[in-house]
Amino acid sequence: MSLIDTLKKHPLVIVLLMLLSISCLAIASAAPIMTSIAHPGRMWIMQLAYYIVGGVMILLIFRSGMETIYKHIKPIYWIFMALLLGLAIDHFVYTRTMHHVVPGATYVNGSTCWYNLKVFSFQPSEFMKIIMVMYLAQMTKAFNENITVRTRDTDIQYVLEVLKISIPPALLVFLENDTGVIMIMMCACFFILISSGMNGRWFIFLFAAVGIIVVLMSLLFLYHNEIFTKIISGHRLDRIYGWLDPEGTTANQGMQLWFSMISYGTASWFGHGFGATVMAFPEAHTDFIFAIIATDFGFIGAIITIATICLFDIILLRIGLRSENERDKHFTMGILGCLLFQQVWNIGMILGLLPITGITLPLISYGGSSLLSYLLALGIFVDMDYHNKISNYNTHI
Repeated sequence: MSLIDTLKKHPLVIVLLMLLSISCLAIASAAPIMTSIAHPGRMWIMQLAYYIVGGVMILLIFRSGMETIYKHIKPIYWIFMALLLGLAIDHFVYTRTMHHVVPGATYVNGSTCWYNLKVFSFQPSEFMKIIMVMYLAQMTKAFNENITVRTRDTDIQYVLEVLKISIPPALLVFLENDTGVIMIMMCACFFILISSGMNGRWFIFLFAAVGIIVVLMSLLFLYHNEIFTKIISGHRLDRIYGWLDPEGTTANQGMQLWFSMISYGTASWFGHGFGATVMAFPEAHTDFIFAIIATDFGFIGAIITIATICLFDIILLRIGLRSENERDKHFTMGILGCLLFQQVWNIGMILGLLPITGITLPLISYGGSSLLSYLLALGIFVDMDYHNKISNYNTHI
């Protein structure tokens, strides 16, 4: 069987293996500048281990079927809500008393998003975004089945149902001080709203409202900075200044972006080579993994990475569109919303086009919770693809 035939038969598995290879190679190549981490050369092995655990998880979901998860999605949702609540409470107490009150809760870089379980750290918000998408997909299908025609009232009722599911976890994540995951959740909700069958006029109104807010905030920043700094302050304000003037703020908030831009800006077609050290910058193996790829493997390495990411997204979209189950289509849109937002924002912030927000590159950046959460979603897609093939086979009998 040729490579093309194999790709046609198992495209999702092949592309996932490609992403695994890119991820482990990039993390290993970042080791020389990961000076603040003990044993950085082992990080790629940990990433491989997470992929293996995720692969087992995909097989378990495939064997048990996605219906098993959907059947228990409400209690799973509330379990993770309790975990998020614990972190939100601990963040509130710790930032005022410097004492943890929830066992395992960990405060890192101004946020309390992790439970330290000794062997590994666990970030509930990463899994919650996938659970929320599943819950919304199931609710959307049930809602559409109970109405005969779409009206303004049914659209409003549906949006309220979406808010009932999405606002509580988003609020708790906000109280943990993790704005990146909130933006991912919002994007997932937006994509599901698009697939729900709502009147398109609502989205025109939404885009207009967002545009007005962006323009107003820009005007405040340029002409009434004292008001702007009251709305956005602290670490978030520092990131904006570091984004707008990385060279002028190299001594503090602009250092990460400016040093990475110097590194990949001199990489040419094929890069500086594996493990090259041009300029050291923080979070090289997580938020700035794409900068490592562009620095060490050049324009060609960056293009191959982007092409692989695009192929991966297209395969997921194709699987979702082929499903005869409406719930699968909503789930696909929600997951693509998460992926596309993270992919565009992460690469955009590396290129200096968007502010640095700590958003990672899915399936490539180092991180157990983020990686395992998306592999959980891929388990659903593998099962979905299997049912699509059965349905297609039965159709042609």
